[in-house]
Amino acid sequence: MKTLEGSMISFGLLLAFLSFSSHAFKEVVSGIHEIDYGLERNDDDLILLENGHVIKIHRSKRHQFSALLREKSNEAFYRFKINDNRFVIDLTKEKRIKKDNKSTESITAFEYTPTTVSSISLAKRYHSEARYNPKESQCFNRAMIWSYEWWKDHELKSNKIFIFFTRNYIRKFNFEWWFHVAPYVHVLKDGKIVERVMDIKYTNNPLPIPSWTNIFMKNNAKCPVITKYSDYADYPFEGFCYIQRTHMFTYQPSDLQMYEAWGYTKSNFNFDEIKNAYKEAFDEEI
Repeated sequence: MKTLEGSMISFGLLLAFLSFSSHAFKEVVSGIHEIDYGLERNDDDLILLENGHVIKIHRSKRHQFSALLREKSNEAFYRFKINDNRFVIDLTKEKRIKKDNKSTESITAFEYTPTTVSSISLAKRYHSEARYNPKESQCFNRAMIWSYEWWKDHELKSNKIFIFFTRNYIRKFNFEWWFHVAPYVHVLKDGKIVERVMDIKYTNNPLPIPSWTNIFMKNNAKCPVITKYSDYADYPFEGFCYIQRTHMFTYQPSDLQMYEAWGYTKSNFNFDEIKNAYKEAFDEEI
């Protein structure tokens, strides 16, 4: 079994964290990011959910749900009943709850200069101070709260790093996510600035990016760096993974799509997103 310096858990144990409940069935409510019908005739359908998870429709059942899925839109959520193997047993369409857009969000072009943490030991201290909740939660909500609280408590301007898993990887290893995100920081070490990922859910200490990606890559694949979301979205079957860096205000991949399409980016925290993140990841109302 492989080990990683500073890693909290082995890949095998990680899969237990990534897995859905062991009950016979589970309900998942989410919008749909994309549906992948596969390249081969016998491929099952993959439903990439907005929350980052991947669930499946068996090829023999696709006609049963095709009408509802064709109606997918930004105005709809879906309630999926899935089994232990993440296959959809039933689904219903629900109206998406519209958010109150009154927030601290400002959409504008801006220059973002992250903080350089003065030492590895200080980065470790920030890592150890971050809150941990063992419950199953969404990575983008955890990452938002960690980034927000470091900024609020220490005026630390961190970054975020996304890892996108290709359809090739998802199908080859029956993987349960299509993306994962965590904060990372710039740290001064031996007179040089290095990058360290602060993924409190899965690591004991800040990790170099390759060590962090190896937690999730069963085949130890090297993940190429992309600068545009479309470099992943337009080539979802090439390679196994991609990584993309961004600033701390980014919440979900839809933000990356917006940045690329419109040439603008968030320059502040969105209060609606902060509220949602506290509620979903840490069961707190603010």
